[in-house]
Amino acid sequence: MISKDVKASPRGLLIDDLWRIRKVGTPLLSPVGDDLVYHVSAADIAENERYDLIVLLSGETAAKTVLGKGTVHAWSPDGSRLIYENEHGELHIYLIAKATSQFLVQRYGSSYFINHLAENNCIWSPDGKYIAYLSADIPDSKEEEHNGICVFDDLLYKSKGGSGRPVYADRAYTHIYLIAAEGGSPTLLTPGNFNEHSITWSPDSRHIAFISNRTARPDDIQQSDVWKVDIASLEITRLTEHQGLAYQPKWSPDGAHIAFLATSGSIGTNDSPAEDTHIALISSNGGSFQYLTKSLDRRIEHIRWHPSGKYIFCTAGDHGDTSIYRVSSVGEKVEMVRGGSGCISEFCLDAIGDDFVFVKSDSNQPAELFRSKNKGTIEQITQENSELLQDKTLQKAETFWFESFDYTKVQGWLMLPVDFEQTHKYPLILVIHGGPHNMFGHDFDERMHLLSAAGYAVVYVNPRGSHGYGQAFSNGTLLNWGGGDYQDLMAGVDFVLDKTPWLDPERLGVTGQSYGGYMTNWIVSQTSRFKAAVSDGGLSNLVSFAGTSLYHSLMESEFGGRAYERFDELWKWSPLRNVAQATTPTLILHGETDNEVPFSQAEEMYVALKKRGVETRLVQYKGEGHGWRPELSPSNKADLNARMIDWFDTYVKTTSNEQ
Repeated sequence: MISKDVKASPRGLLIDDLWRIRKVGTPLLSPVGDDLVYHVSAADIAENERYDLIVLLSGETAAKTVLGKGTVHAWSPDGSRLIYENEHGELHIYLIAKATSQFLVQRYGSSYFINHLAENNCIWSPDGKYIAYLSADIPDSKEEEHNGICVFDDLLYKSKGGSGRPVYADRAYTHIYLIAAEGGSPTLLTPGNFNEHSITWSPDSRHIAFISNRTARPDDIQQSDVWKVDIASLEITRLTEHQGLAYQPKWSPDGAHIAFLATSGSIGTNDSPAEDTHIALISSNGGSFQYLTKSLDRRIEHIRWHPSGKYIFCTAGDHGDTSIYRVSSVGEKVEMVRGGSGCISEFCLDAIGDDFVFVKSDSNQPAELFRSKNKGTIEQITQENSELLQDKTLQKAETFWFESFDYTKVQGWLMLPVDFEQTHKYPLILVIHGGPHNMFGHDFDERMHLLSAAGYAVVYVNPRGSHGYGQAFSNGTLLNWGGGDYQDLMAGVDFVLDKTPWLDPERLGVTGQSYGGYMTNWIVSQTSRFKAAVSDGGLSNLVSFAGTSLYHSLMESEFGGRAYERFDELWKWSPLRNVAQATTPTLILHGETDNEVPFSQAEEMYVALKKRGVETRLVQYKGEGHGWRPELSPSNKADLNARMIDWFDTYVKTTSNEQ
């Protein structure tokens, strides 16, 4: 197994370092030169907030200009201007030569949640004359609050709450608007009682393709198609008629085709589908479409056309790595072109399509920007975390494979404690990912390093249900939450304990967020081998979850139909059903305004464990929604991690770690 002879320096990641981590993303290269704009997510200790800075990097001088807080959307076709959005939803044009900004138009947002891959983008027309953008209906200032009484007649009446965002969805539809790049009054292109998202221009600047769910019951039926609108006549044409979901269309350079991501399942979900997305290609006039990436059998994301139109580039996860692939637009030939080690989360192409700028991280390296040049040379562009890391020792996770109970091969990773010495016995923490179809791998996760610095070895596994191993493996949780995936996790723990003599099998802890929180709850209801558990945003009762979550469609997708027809099956796989067997001290962490996994899920588990007499504590974070996302206030995130470590220190570190 894993063996180290050299003691690492005891300078790991600490709670106070969370403020200092800077996260890069959204690289956009100028269409005519080497100027680059990107985002840097940073934290403000005084204001207790995390925000995105827009950074412009000059290709000639390498000088950096911070345009402000907000979101950058697109370059003008001639590279002379940028369109960006500030914190207040105002679209501005930044003039490169003059280094000044001018207001363009106010954009409005809706709290209605469409789906997890919907793009809320703004794009410049190829001829440079117009900017198309998405905006919600203008709020009605005359609308009354009804004296605090809320009346619902929509199925998706909840929103993604947290950090000051509304708890309930508004009734504002999001539409496509057009405005002259030089300013003026915007034109509404897509009126009606539907939502549009994920827009792309035709190369001749005459049409905009978009995604919309225009079924009879869009709140209930998670299906969507590709549409297009003629900007002169305002005629709207449906291009696809398929069973499934469509995402993120991209018009081909010659205007003949539109590529998009698609699934084909009869029961869709707005959250975490088991079905992998694939690139589909359709004529720009509509009709049947073909899939281009089924032969890869991996989940496809972030599609970009090569300027020649011969290829489409995309990212896909495979065995814990996320790489850039090149896909032939006239066949199904797929080949990796960048990556193979680490996780590339986003990328863009230069004007001629030869070089990439991409965001990449590794298990011991936060995400930074890199550029591939001269057909292979890789140059690191940003050093946002070099100052933080110069006096830190972050352990690199090492991968392993094992056979599960049914001989299925499963991948996992083991991270050593920062102060590792082979003569010591170390406690082990099992960390479980969310989804259930997420993927662990060679990516940077703060939790692992905080635990490593606190003296723990950390094991994490991609049990069946994880993506990155093919569709059959991703389907592993269907009708079977807590079945094969639970056994995979236990087999992974047993494997590392058997192969690693410096681990103490009597000092085990377990934690996870979202689905990982569900699995943590499930584990404490199945076994007493763990000395402590920390459940973060976890599910406990799939029956009540199906009726209270923003993602009620997830239960239908995972269990094959309406929840009320499958209550017995949902209860069978609910941790609450077996809570009478639980004895593990359990810390439950949850956001007050979490509508994805409602706070009531934490309450049900907490009350049951308390009545069972199990040592349990429930911590609610006021105003917080779901997940370890950037919008979680830095102070709350620090508190959450500190409580996790303290809980494990109290209940797992109960004996000396030396023999």
